[in-house]
Amino acid sequence: MTFSFDKIARRPRAFLLQVLPAVGYAAAVFYAGLIRMDDLPEVGFVPTDKLLHAAVFGGLTWLLSRALRFCLPQAALSKCLWLGALGASLLGALLELCQALVPYRSADPLDWVADSVGAGLALLVSLAFVRLVRMPVEG
Repeated sequence: MTFSFDKIARRPRAFLLQVLPAVGYAAAVFYAGLIRMDDLPEVGFVPTDKLLHAAVFGGLTWLLSRALRFCLPQAALSKCLWLGALGASLLGALLELCQALVPYRSADPLDWVADSVGAGLALLVSLAFVRLVRMPVEG
């Protein structure tokens, strides 16, 4: 499994549509995670910020998987999905480490857990969808 820059040179528009959204989304997540902001209002049983973490990193999982699929076309789709979820979880951990270094933010290990849960749920939904679509229809 190797990456070639020739692919980017041959398909620059595809690179813009497949890879740059993941890069831009990750940059936006880090920007939002490191700026000053007020606490989110709490609504319901699960804290709002944990739900937001799960949703954001679930989306990041899909975008990273899409980018990986472009960069590593010979890799199986399931492998790209797994790597996308792992990448999203690792970026969540890195964001928490960065927040620990910023005086006006605080690192919360439960935020990383929520990030990882969101990435895992996105992975499970994606794998279930892929399996459903690939199953032969009898009838």
